[in-house]
Amino acid sequence: MKSLTPVRTARLIASLIAFLGMFAFGVERVLTKVLALANHGVQMGLNRYSNSFTGRFAASNFSDDKNLLILLRQAKDLLPTADKALLVLFIVSIVLFIVAAFGIAFPKQFCHILVSLKLLKWQDGVVVNGVSVIGSSDGGTPVFKKFKKLCGKVVAFLKRIPLKYWIFAVCSLAFVLILVFGVRGCSVGNVFGNTQDVTDDLTEQTLYYINAQKAYFAKNNAVGGPKALKMPDSLTTEYFTYRMTGSRFTATLNKDVKECPAGSRWMVSASTKGIFSIDLVMFRAAPKDTNCVFISPDFKNLGRR
Repeated sequence: MKSLTPVRTARLIASLIAFLGMFAFGVERVLTKVLALANHGVQMGLNRYSNSFTGRFAASNFSDDKNLLILLRQAKDLLPTADKALLVLFIVSIVLFIVAAFGIAFPKQFCHILVSLKLLKWQDGVVVNGVSVIGSSDGGTPVFKKFKKLCGKVVAFLKRIPLKYWIFAVCSLAFVLILVFGVRGCSVGNVFGNTQDVTDDLTEQTLYYINAQKAYFAKNNAVGGPKALKMPDSLTTEYFTYRMTGSRFTATLNKDVKECPAGSRWMVSASTKGIFSIDLVMFRAAPKDTNCVFISPDFKNLGRR
């Protein structure tokens, strides 16, 4: 088999490093999607048990729901650690890409770095086309056997690196930062910015009030207040502050969601009409600001079917 020259050896090793970086990046992308789904599921579960009337009732009275709530809280505590681990994996994959790119672009310099780190050594007495051949460091010193001495050699080598290579390193670092805060920012969105969660919260709480009001009217032929409906007169979730005053139910947005400003209000009021035949009438009102329509475009039809 033909011996490898320094350039061929450097490019071969750089290619292997690139494949390793591709594998690490692929694993990170898949696990990021899984983490996003897990985060969404845990958040939905916690909102269900902590912020909804039926969820709190189930968590207080059924053992399975109590255990599930405990598991959800434990999972929520682990999610930030998992996200940090994925970030480390992402940075490692990008660093591997940079090392591979350097090895392919500057094979001779990359070869000297490998030799200085004692990952490779010059094979004694063998010359191919006037160039020394790289061989495996079979009898060399292990990479981490003399760590302090190796660190000193690395520092001395870094001082001899030309300015153009430092410029390459700085540009590569800037590229990594752009990818870390750009690509990951696009793939893992802000939890509060997830409009589906906001919509689900508003829809669930509003439908609970409407259905409770309908059930009370069916039994008593009248409109009920919070005590009659066995509902609290106020409730604050991550997204909304809900209040019941008499026969009126209001939902006020706590924070800005995209262009929909905090303080935007959705309202449902209940009343009766008729003398001999009394009917329940529900009036639903959404914010006049058109920037809030996307949160619940069908709000005026909630509970009509």
